[in-house]
Order: sequence, then C-alpha cells, then structure tokens
Amino acid sequence: MKMNDRMNGFVWGLAVAAVVVPIGLSKGFGWYTSGQGQTFARQESNIAVVKALLPICLANFQRAPDSTAKLAELKKISTTWARETFVRENKRATVGTDQNSGVIDACAEALFKL
Repeated sequence: MKMNDRMNGFVWGLAVAAVVVPIGLSKGFGWYTSGQGQTFARQESNIAVVKALLPICLANFQRAPDSTAKLAELKKISTTWARETFVRENKRATVGTDQNSGVIDACAEALFKL
C-alpha cells in the first residue's frame, strides 16, 4: 500500500467522521446546537402555556350563561378549524386581553370531547 493510498483513506475517514459524529451526538446522546435548544425550549414553553391556560378556557366556556346551547352548537361543527374559529370568535380562550392560538386549539378539542 502506498503512502498516497493511506493518506487518501485517512482524509476520507476524517470527512465521514466530521459528518457522522455530530449527527450521532445530537441524535443518540441528546446534544443540541443552540438553535435546536432554543427551538426545543420554545416548543416546551408553548406546551406549558397551553396546559396552564386550558382549564381557564374551559371554565370561561362553562361559566357563560349560554354555555349549554353554545356547546351543542360547537358539537355540530364537523371541521377542526371551524371549531377553533368558533371558540376564538366567542372569546372563550381570552386570558387578559389576548387569545393564545395553542389554547384555542386545545380548548376547542377538549370542548368537542365533552
């Protein structure tokens, strides 16, 4: 085996390792880049907000004087997006002055399952 063949193999080995090792570390050992970490943190915080505010949305809906009629009306809606629009337009997912789209989605789904 010549020296060039060894060097060629070494260079190819380094190139493959440069691609495989970071992928292996991020997938197998849970290591993340800062961008991946920020994305993961954002997703987890959105989930936490929905979990915290969903009971408020359900209580707002059930506390309304016309809740029985509105629930019956909601259950007649066949598409998910239309149910979410119904909850949004009736301001059932309002906390303070804002409505969170994740809370609206979860609230519409939970109400539909009642």
